[in-house]
Amino acid sequence: MTADHELHKLGEVLRTAREAKGVDLARVERDTKIRTRYLSALESGDYRELPGSVYTKGFLRNYAAYLGLDAEYLIDLYRLESAGVTPERLTVPTPPRPIATRRRGFVLTPGAVVAALLTVGVGIFVVYLVSEFVTFARTPELRITDPATDVAGYQGTAYTIRGVTEPNSRVTVSGLPENPTVTADAKGAFEVRVELLPGPNLVTLVASDPLTGRDSAEVHRTIEVGTGGPSPSAPGAMALTAPEEGATLTGPVEISGTAAPGTVVNATAALVSPPAASMRVKTLAGQDVPIPAASPAPPAALMLTAGTDGAFSGSLPLAAGTWDVTITPAAAEQAMTRRVTVALAAGLHGTLTVSGGPSYLEIDEDGRPKEGVSGRVSNAGTTVQLAAQTTLRIRVGNAGAVHLMLNGVDFGTMGGNGAVVEWSVTRL
Repeated sequence: MTADHELHKLGEVLRTAREAKGVDLARVERDTKIRTRYLSALESGDYRELPGSVYTKGFLRNYAAYLGLDAEYLIDLYRLESAGVTPERLTVPTPPRPIATRRRGFVLTPGAVVAALLTVGVGIFVVYLVSEFVTFARTPELRITDPATDVAGYQGTAYTIRGVTEPNSRVTVSGLPENPTVTADAKGAFEVRVELLPGPNLVTLVASDPLTGRDSAEVHRTIEVGTGGPSPSAPGAMALTAPEEGATLTGPVEISGTAAPGTVVNATAALVSPPAASMRVKTLAGQDVPIPAASPAPPAALMLTAGTDGAFSGSLPLAAGTWDVTITPAAAEQAMTRRVTVALAAGLHGTLTVSGGPSYLEIDEDGRPKEGVSGRVSNAGTTVQLAAQTTLRIRVGNAGAVHLMLNGVDFGTMGGNGAVVEWSVTRL
């Protein structure tokens, strides 16, 4: 046996175990995600081809788990050989063959079929009862968006009331000489024009859901006619043209309307509910990675001023989620609120930041390696922009130094210092 053969005991151990498993290097690369050139370098002892000690130890741990070997033993061999010390020859046992066992075939009997059908039927019936109970026990929502509060000093004789309720519900007005009724559209939006008398007019609205036959709680608005200044529907008063109630957007929320020239308007937003999960993340072992709960903070209030033509416009940069956007004249108590949903853009988008130390990176976007990044060591301070339509594969050699932000969700660091971690991300 040659001296060179003695120096590369690690390679002999790996090669013997791999051949006993009956796989070639290409198959190992597919199963472990370790590149063939690194596998070949480990088996031939050409350590100059490997990316570095930290990453090589990570490769050895993954390779040991795949071959059924002791990872610490392999790492000890690597330390000795990379330092030029020849270890004593150790024998690698051939992996035992699995013992063949006979399995008793499943016998399908008429009784088993009947029992299975009864179980499925009972389960479906229980689910149906629960869903019907939840549906019919729910009180329909009724929310008036215009006017958002009581109105004083209104100068007109009629007012158009707008709001949102359950789809196709019947909205009834009471408390006035003429009490119209309207039907909400398929999204639940409605508007009804009411005739007013001089003085205070107490308007009461109730929505009836045709699906459940239940009525909403009463909602009241007082509109006082002829005793004060302007109102939202009076000439020169504030009117809102955007955003529309119930709109779904994918970018900043545009705000526009009209008011008396020089009127200062404040626009604010309050989070109603965070966005639904947009992706699934799994480890190399197939385990789900928990998705941190997202609770985006509202932006700072936006101040707008109506121009000489009375028009005002601007935009609020809102994160994904459902928001109540409220527009209020600075010198009045009157306010208008619109509920909008900001949806995530299609695909997977985010950033990967390396900090606190270097890390080996492998990044595939929709199955394609990211140019200039994948398969290399990135130094601290590196930021990588991620963009894929359906899938991302991220493998790091120093997980404690890699911070991931994806689709507005902050995952933090991907693991501990020196840990080799691989995540697969799929867009839902």
